[in-house]
Amino acid sequence: MGAIGRTRPVVIIGAGMAGLTMALELARRDRPSIVIERAPRLEEVGAGLQLSPNALRVLARLGDLDDLKTRGTVAETVTLHAARTGRPIASVPVSSSDGTPYLSIHRADLQAWLARAAAASSRIDLQLGRDIGAIARDGDDLRVEAISSGGTEILQAPLVIAADGVNSPTALRLGLSGPAATGALAWRGRVADSAAMPPAGIEAWLGPQRHAVAYPIAGGRETNLVLIEPAGGSADPADLPARFSKWDRRLGGLIASVDAFTAWPLKAVPGARPWRHLDDRLVLIGDAAHAMLPYAAQGAAMAIEDAAVLAAHLDRAADLSGALRGYETERRPRIDKVRSRVGFHRFVYHLPFPLSLGRNAVLASRSAASLAGDLAWLYDWRPPRD
Repeated sequence: MGAIGRTRPVVIIGAGMAGLTMALELARRDRPSIVIERAPRLEEVGAGLQLSPNALRVLARLGDLDDLKTRGTVAETVTLHAARTGRPIASVPVSSSDGTPYLSIHRADLQAWLARAAAASSRIDLQLGRDIGAIARDGDDLRVEAISSGGTEILQAPLVIAADGVNSPTALRLGLSGPAATGALAWRGRVADSAAMPPAGIEAWLGPQRHAVAYPIAGGRETNLVLIEPAGGSADPADLPARFSKWDRRLGGLIASVDAFTAWPLKAVPGARPWRHLDDRLVLIGDAAHAMLPYAAQGAAMAIEDAAVLAAHLDRAADLSGALRGYETERRPRIDKVRSRVGFHRFVYHLPFPLSLGRNAVLASRSAASLAGDLAWLYDWRPPRD
């Protein structure tokens, strides 16, 4: 039976990538859950994201992967460009040898796909427009206040899984420090002008203190454009073209084609944040546990992996403490390794001239197989077997 019985529902806080994947991973093991989401409806919020093969191997078990692929665009490579000239520095293969694709997609399209799968499951009770109040021990359970416009309902749960994002209210309620500013800011926009769009695939421009990323979303009908620069500069998006005026003209055309940019201060959760709380009756997953900078495009993937690993440990362990301890023991080294890779990318992407010339020369000299090998440990990950 595993760490918890199969009849009493687990409470999951948050209906984002982590929460919905968690509910679906439990459901495929015949375990019920109640997903509490404060938003009254799942609307088109957020921005584009990248799903590498390690994430898609999980999603392929949860729904129709061919349908998900129609909502995004399959990429074969990430092409790195010199900031000023636009000259290609290297093309890094990102597809997998086992045929699992690498997908760029809008967050809302992924969430809608997950929500549809959740709605089709009799083991998932998705409750929108509800917030979480106090959470406290009550015997062997947790007593959870679920608050809505109609009043407060008390839920009794053997386990609460907090998947409520980088600004996790649950983490704050537990007395944990909030996410820290990283000194970086992301400007995000969408390009709907087909003439301005780059070819299918993911492209990045590397420059001193800044970089830019562009990739198709909405089934290839739009391009997601992200400009990352130091925080503390002008907050007026009208000033962006000037700050990138000496960069590649094609990137300048993309910037000019964006109707509106939105500024997103980039935050990260401390690496030492504890994940297990309330005598192992509550656990943090996804960004609530380990939000990091997006330089390795692994935020969503790590949340999806978390759900698969936690569900497996809940099935295998004899008790909750053993399950949560096993989950953390398995996940922390991988999360720490991804964080290290993120820091490496941040350093290498933003090298100033003339150090950037050495970076470009080294990358250009390497074979595609060698570049792919650098990330094999990340992309070749497979979810635990049932």
